Amino acid sequence: MRVTVLTVCLSLASAIVPAEARGSYIRPKKLPEQVYVGFRLQENVVTLHEPVVVQFEVHNGLKEPITVTVGALVRQFFDLALTTPSGQTLHKDPFAGQVDVVTVGDGRVTVAPYGDYKESLVLNRWFPFTTQGKYSLTSRLTSEIETASGSFSAEAQTVQFQVDPRNPARLNKICENLATQVESAPNAQAAQEPAITLSYIDDSVAVPYLIRILSTNTLTYDKAIEGLARIGNRPAIEALLSLLGDNRSDVAELATIALRRVDARITDPCLKETVTKAVERSSERTRNEFIKKQIAYLDYRSPTLQQTAIQSLMKVEDGLQQAEPALQRLANDPNQPPDVRDAAKEALRKLHPNPQQ
Repeated sequence: MRVTVLTVCLSLASAIVPAEARGSYIRPKKLPEQVYVGFRLQENVVTLHEPVVVQFEVHNGLKEPITVTVGALVRQFFDLALTTPSGQTLHKDPFAGQVDVVTVGDGRVTVAPYGDYKESLVLNRWFPFTTQGKYSLTSRLTSEIETASGSFSAEAQTVQFQVDPRNPARLNKICENLATQVESAPNAQAAQEPAITLSYIDDSVAVPYLIRILSTNTLTYDKAIEGLARIGNRPAIEALLSLLGDNRSDVAELATIALRRVDARITDPCLKETVTKAVERSSERTRNEFIKKQIAYLDYRSPTLQQTAIQSLMKVEDGLQQAEPALQRLANDPNQPPDVRDAAKEALRKLHPNPQQ
């Protein structure tokens, strides 16, 4: 009986809602023939351990601009589903993993009349390609494509591709090509895409090429470090160890983080001990440098910066101990703002919760 009443109520509600209001819920129309929005495989046949690259492409053949919402730091509107040779279907988490192109603001891209937009996606970021055989990729942009004439939706696409057995010669050729692109890039931005693609070649063949791009001035060392950590064999680990004394801003810190990730996978006890001790020394050095910087901030005549430095010192091991003389000066200095003196006194109370009377 309840089903019948509900059906009648829904019918009545539909009848009394104006047609134009109901129309706002109609699915957007299909794309005009002059517009293409889709995902295209760079290669239909790849080998084990090489990157699987897809190009997201937009072509606007209209006389008016179109707006495509892709997402900002992540591409939550890229719906990707991979079917493996065993029949298992894997889905890309909409919010997992930053992408290679950062779209500012609300993640909308405007494509001019007769213009194009392209973006490379390395599928290895989201999917494992660990077995050979035939794969199937279904992809769709889930957001609407907007024009002055209305909103449109793109249809899902399904393509198949083959993963053949590992081919060292082919992998070497791909690595050489990508490393050369990084080295010859006219600027740091142009070097990012080949560096990222190279970093996802999870094979020992890639190690010397990743080491090559570490020495370039293209700001791609973070990609090379990530790639070496994924591979995690002895040459990769030795390359990461060599970076712990690097003078570039955050290279040593990134290498330390990478070695921590690799540590659990090391089976050689001697190498494991070497890595563990090196990480401890590097972490201590990084911590001391951070503490030294925060102590220097305490002497700045900026209450906000001083209070932020005190809060930072309270959160790091040995921070308050090393900063105690500077904190005492602040606490006893009548020329300091009251908030700064109070923050310094609170930090000292935390350092010595039960002072001697």
